[in-house]
Amino acid sequence: MTRIFAALCFALLAFSAAPAIASPEASAKIAVRAPAKEELKTPTRESLVAFFEQQMKSDPQVVKFEKTAEGEYAFETKFFPYAGKLVLLNAVVTKYDDQYYENLYRGIIELDLPDANDDFFKKYARSYAAWTSELNYYFNMKKGTWFAGSAWNDNLADFDKYAVEKTAATQGATPGFWAVYGKNLLPIGIFVLVISVVLIFAKSQNKRVWDNHAKALDEQQRGLKMVEESLGHQREHTRLLQEILAALKK
Repeated sequence: MTRIFAALCFALLAFSAAPAIASPEASAKIAVRAPAKEELKTPTRESLVAFFEQQMKSDPQVVKFEKTAEGEYAFETKFFPYAGKLVLLNAVVTKYDDQYYENLYRGIIELDLPDANDDFFKKYARSYAAWTSELNYYFNMKKGTWFAGSAWNDNLADFDKYAVEKTAATQGATPGFWAVYGKNLLPIGIFVLVISVVLIFAKSQNKRVWDNHAKALDEQQRGLKMVEESLGHQREHTRLLQEILAALKK
């Protein structure tokens, strides 16, 4: 039994170690790109700056936001105590580097508050850092719109849906459950089957051992009974001899 179990485990390990061949459907679902001929709205620096200005104007913490020159604004906020000039240093549009989000761009805004003194950035370092961290925006290629990081979850469904739609269009159907997970579940199923066979075999062997043990006990009890009967006959024979000897002496 030990040799059989070891051989089955070795075969299972060898099968699991073999390189899995991913189905074309599963691979296509992971990396789906829009066809080059399809016309999608492309994010621009101008649209990013316009979205930034819109976000500032709609922010309830912002008391004042007025454009005074190209890239300069009169700015006041309650998020931290500041009222003065705001300068747009840089606005960058870059592709979101993640294989799962093929239709996503990132927009980075870098600002300066020139009217703030050195003590300002020391006193309000945490609130200023939290404020600037919100200046990362994203562009949803499917909708053709920018959105803030706070709306990430609302747009995430669009990215997944877009990938599924493109996969269905190029492959004809969405891969089934076994096509995607079958290669991973098969070794587990084989392992469970091997364990089940070993347990059934062990149970059968154990039952056979107990049956043999029960038979041996029955034979032993039968032998003891025969010995007891033989001793009883011997005692009876001895008693008869004693009676005969006693009668002869008379």
